[in-house]
Amino acid sequence: MRIKITLLPEKDKSLNINYNYFLSGWVYNILKKANREFAEHLHEKGYSYGKKVFKLFTFSQLRSKELKIIDDEIMFLDETYLYITSPKKEFMLNFVSEVLNNEFLRLQEYQFRIKSVEMLKEPEFSNEDKFICLSPIVASTAIEINGKRKSVNLPLHDSRFAENIKNNLIEKYYVLYNTLPDNLNVNIDFDMDYYMKNPDGKRIKFKNVYVKGYMVPFKMSGNPDLIKIAYECGLGEKNSAGFGMIQKIK
Repeated sequence: MRIKITLLPEKDKSLNINYNYFLSGWVYNILKKANREFAEHLHEKGYSYGKKVFKLFTFSQLRSKELKIIDDEIMFLDETYLYITSPKKEFMLNFVSEVLNNEFLRLQEYQFRIKSVEMLKEPEFSNEDKFICLSPIVASTAIEINGKRKSVNLPLHDSRFAENIKNNLIEKYYVLYNTLPDNLNVNIDFDMDYYMKNPDGKRIKFKNVYVKGYMVPFKMSGNPDLIKIAYECGLGEKNSAGFGMIQKIK
């Protein structure tokens, strides 16, 4: 399930570009108002797969018809859109029921007026589909530094980037359905010409940590059920922090 929230910005104010943490907090606060028990369980425990925990939702960057970026501040000059997705009906029903009761979306000192909330029709998925990114895709690996293991973000051209994403999709499928898919085949082919124009990706500060991800068009082929998981849950890691939201294109 996926919704589109249309927002009217404060045109005479700006918002820091590192807004993901505050937007994530707003999502949880909306859920908490609707169903405190559900929101607290999702935030504190989520859905487990071994030592990993998934929240099974993600949201897009704030997308506007017209905006201006000055240093690390954004000015939204026209209607702005926020997309939120989750395969969990309980998540979406709780969120939508409460967000409809709110007039504003507040992020620190900045506020948008909520104009409308729209439930979007789910696309059909085939064994090969094309996508664009609505927020950066992240993949990481653990390395040892001075005897301590540390998680580092992988560059998109590293073969482990796509491989980790594939494994992550299968894990999300298992968490959702408590079984593995009959067909484990899924391939992700990024547009490398597009990537080479901006190989540095996008760095976003979340709390006190910088996260690097990539907004590169790609083609996904294989099991349509796994492709659907990517669309509903988000692709890659840190989805609940606003990373990995994708949109199917024709």
